[in-house]
Amino acid sequence: MLASVVIPALNEANNIQQTITAARRDYTPDEVEIIVVDGGSSDGTPDMVPPGVMLIRSPRGRAVQMNRGAAASHGEILVFCHADSQLPVGWREAVVGVLSDSGVSGGTFQTLALPERGVILYIRNRLSFLANWKIMFGDQAQFMSRATFERVGGFQEIPLMEDVEMSRVLHREGNLVRIPARVITSSRRSLERGPLRQWLLNIWAMFRYLYLGATPEQIAQGYRSSREVRT
Repeated sequence: MLASVVIPALNEANNIQQTITAARRDYTPDEVEIIVVDGGSSDGTPDMVPPGVMLIRSPRGRAVQMNRGAAASHGEILVFCHADSQLPVGWREAVVGVLSDSGVSGGTFQTLALPERGVILYIRNRLSFLANWKIMFGDQAQFMSRATFERVGGFQEIPLMEDVEMSRVLHREGNLVRIPARVITSSRRSLERGPLRQWLLNIWAMFRYLYLGATPEQIAQGYRSSREVRT
């Protein structure tokens, strides 16, 4: 069974090769294909994509890029991995095993941000309560079958929260499973803004979106405004 790993990228020249290496592991081309979808990088990210990996270009926007990658892929299973994240050893076997249950519509992995220590680790652990909302986040590497992805119409092409919306849709389709193995992802946003500030921004954004009716565009503007205040 072929698993397709779709990696949306924008200015990830420093990370993309590690992400690809982790996804490839020792798998054969009959087991795993990798699609990097570049959204207009200016740092040479496309030049860092090695032979044997499909590279396509897309308008900027994570949801748009992931949909383009899925459309170009050939696998029965789709895994969406951020360009600054690394899938764990044995990820393919774990995903195939989970999706063999007809009652499961999709899932994610756990995450571990590096460098992660002290208050960053504490705050990330506190975010575990969001699992009770049945939400799968993009940095956890969302996965599902191609059939399910096509049935739900792919990702909503919105500025933010496409992962949250996909979680909502998949939850209506069946059970969501969180695989215990950890995706290693970057903590750079926490380090740039400060871990407490980033945590508060994330929780406030989620609350506004889920309960106050804020649009993805409004949430995106809130993050931009925070960055401007910070600088």
